[in-house]
Parts: sequence; C-alpha cells; structure tokens
Amino acid sequence: MIHDAAMVGLQALTHVCCLAVMTERKYSPGKTVAAYAAFAAYCIGWTLIVSAWIGAESPYAAPAMFSATIVAGFFVFVLTSSDALCKKLFLFISYSNLFCILHCTAVLIADALVSSLSDIEMQYARNITRTLLYIPAVLTYLTFFRPRIRTVPVKKRRTWYFISLVSLLFLAAFASFVVLFYPHGGHKDENIFLFAVVVLIYGSVLWVIFETVQYMSDESSMELIGKNIEYLQGQLALAREGEMTLRTIRHDFRHHNQNIVALLQKGESREALRYVEQYNESLDTAKPKVFCPHATVNAILSSFSIKAQKDGIAVSASADTQQDSPIADIDFVAILSNLLENALNGCKECGSHGEIHVDIHTVSDKTVIVCRNPCKAGLAIENGMLRKKGTGIDSVVLAARKYGGNIRYQLEGETLTVCVILSA
Repeated sequence: MIHDAAMVGLQALTHVCCLAVMTERKYSPGKTVAAYAAFAAYCIGWTLIVSAWIGAESPYAAPAMFSATIVAGFFVFVLTSSDALCKKLFLFISYSNLFCILHCTAVLIADALVSSLSDIEMQYARNITRTLLYIPAVLTYLTFFRPRIRTVPVKKRRTWYFISLVSLLFLAAFASFVVLFYPHGGHKDENIFLFAVVVLIYGSVLWVIFETVQYMSDESSMELIGKNIEYLQGQLALAREGEMTLRTIRHDFRHHNQNIVALLQKGESREALRYVEQYNESLDTAKPKVFCPHATVNAILSSFSIKAQKDGIAVSASADTQQDSPIADIDFVAILSNLLENALNGCKECGSHGEIHVDIHTVSDKTVIVCRNPCKAGLAIENGMLRKKGTGIDSVVLAARKYGGNIRYQLEGETLTVCVILSA
C-alpha cells in the first residue's frame, strides 16, 4: 500500500508539472496550485482505494486507475486554463497520448535492462524511467511547440476539434497498449512491433498537425499585417489630403497677402487683424490630428476616429505612446484594432450614438490601454472576461501574453470597459 502511494505520488507530481506547463493560467497562483494539489491527492487516494478493493495485480486495476486519472486531469486542466475549449481539448489529448507512449516505453526499457528485479522494484524502475523520459519531452515542448501553440488564435474551431478527434483515435490505441503492457512480462514481441508502428504513424500525423497549427498562426499574422497596411494606407491618404490642402494654401497665400496689404493701405487695421485670425484658424483646421508620437498607434487611432465619425459615433482618444515603445507594431495592431472594432460594433448593436473613450498611457514600465463604450444589454462577464467573446479577442489575449500582460472587462450598467496592461 505504501509503495503504491509513493509511485502514484511521483506519477501525480509529473502530471501536475506537465499540465502546469500547458496551462494558460486563469486564476491566481494560489487557486491554481490548490486545484492541482487536490488533483494529486485524488490520484493517490483513488489508487489506494483501487489497490485495497480489487488489488493492484488485478487486470481491472490498470483500466480503473488510468480512466479515473485521465478524467480528473481533464476537468482540472479545463477549469484552470484560460484557453478556448477546443485548444484545451487538443492539448490534453496530446498529453494523454504522450503519457501512454512514455509509460509503455518505460516498461520496455525497464524490463529489458533490469528484468531480474522483484515486482515492487520493477514498478519503481518503470516509474523512475518514465519520469526521466518526461524531462526531454517537456523541454522540447517548451522550446519548440509551446511558443507556436500560444500564438495561434482559435478562430477556426472546427480545425481544432478535427485534430483533437484524430488525436483521440490514437489515444484509444495507446490506452490499450498501457493496459497490455502493465503486467510484468505481459508484452510480446509482436505487440512491441505493433506499438512501434503506431508510435511512428502518430509521430507523422502529429507533424502534419503542427504544420496545420503553424499555417493557422501564419494566417493570423497575415491578417494582422493586412490590418496594419490598412491603417498605414489610411495615414497615407490623410497625408495626401494634407499635401493637397497645403498646395492650395500656398497657391492662395499671395492673394491673402495682397488682401491684407490692401486693408492696411486703407487704414482698416482691425479688419486686417480679424482676417489674419480667420486665416490662422483655417490653417489649424487643415492640420491633421496627431494623437501621439508613435506612428502605428497614431495611424490606428486616426483611422478609427474617421471610421466612427462616418457612422455618427463620437470618439474621445488620448495617448502618450512614444516612438521607441517596446511593444511591437504588429501587437499594437492586434490589440488596438480588435478592441476599437469591437467597441464600434458594440455601439452599433445597441443603437447608441454615445461616445467611445480610448486612453493609452505609459505608467512606469507598463503600457495601459483602456477602452470604454456603450454596449447592448445581456452581456455576461466571468472572471474578468466576456463569456461570449467578440471578434478578435483571442488575438488580443495572445498579444497581451507576449508581454506578461492581462486583459480584464468590467460592466457598469450599459457601459463596457476593457483594460489591457502590457509589461515591457
């Protein structure tokens, strides 16, 4: 009984570490740690119950332990991670496949190298071998796969569910190998060959899956680049309009001077001064509005203001973003364009012509973006996030995570406020 608890404790600790690596934390560190500690305690307790009730050597023990652990682990992972369900489903099934592969591999390695050990010693050898195999697997995930997975939005949910289904089919096969290889000496050469073939096929399929993931990531980046080009083209159009206005002003400048000279020659100095004031006002009107020194942020705010004014919606925007901001241009596009587009859509949906307020300020080493707008009734917020996410929110969340930031929504009456804090 003590040996079972020790081995399952090591296994539970491994599960917790791996799930924590995949988790995009939704709750505070304390709540997250408490949830995974409860999961580890459940794994140990359930193993002791199964061992005492039907016996560890029973053919039903392994299926009972495996199925109960995987179900509990799934619910803990789903509850503690902030990713969309379709992405969490794929990650957890992939991890379950990895566990099965490493478990069976550890069994084969231990049985081949230390076959003379007793049953208890063999169980320890298998568990330690499996734990050691996890180390390069986790490092590989952290280095190569996690950065890609994190940057992929979940706009194409059907694709995520499809690749999850493919992984689930392999999980059924690998789970059968776990049950088959669990007894000491229960595996045969033909089973080993079949296991190796399935692993190779799964590796090939996984390669295709990650190529698909990379394609979705590249597609998302191209959409952001397209939006960036759109805003820059808007700025170019404004610059061209400004240039045409300046040419007109230069052309008319001689006539203005002649008019002023004529008024002064007649002794009408007050009329001349009033004419000069009116002329200065016309110059201020022709000057394009500059929100901040940062070219990309200024382009987005300018384009959005013009678009909102055409829809009859007022915009109040202020920003102090400097040109040397550590936030990448493409991330400003991902965050600002989606927040402002959602704010504009929110005003249209509720039929409000109220004002949209946008504030972008640098506080110490943090960039704080606050957007406030009228919204339709019935919006629900859970853990600081909209229950039904609007267009592009996943892109905002992904961009914020790159800078250790967070996003939080707040609803006051019929006014929705979103605050994004980026640490750089």
